[in-house]
Amino acid sequence: MAGGPERTAVLIVDSYTTTCSRCRQGAFIRDTHHTRIASGWDTPDPRDRSRDRPCGARFVAISTVRLEYTVDDLRRLRSDLPAYEAGAAPRGLTS
Repeated sequence: MAGGPERTAVLIVDSYTTTCSRCRQGAFIRDTHHTRIASGWDTPDPRDRSRDRPCGARFVAISTVRLEYTVDDLRRLRSDLPAYEAGAAPRGLTS
């Protein structure tokens, strides 16, 4: 990214949605960067235009908020990314 360090994020998997750890907006599980907003349960406030745009961060890992999802489950979704169980992702992956 020109003008500064590259932004990074973790894909956060829940039961029915996947979000970006950086901006908390919906993300598509196969995208390498957060360039599209995936719809989900949370409907943004139409007055908040900042929520219409993805943050552009590069996904550097995959994790979950669900205790029952294992690292193996996450690896099946994205074998190209390091996988971390709920609460186990190292600090500093989101920048």
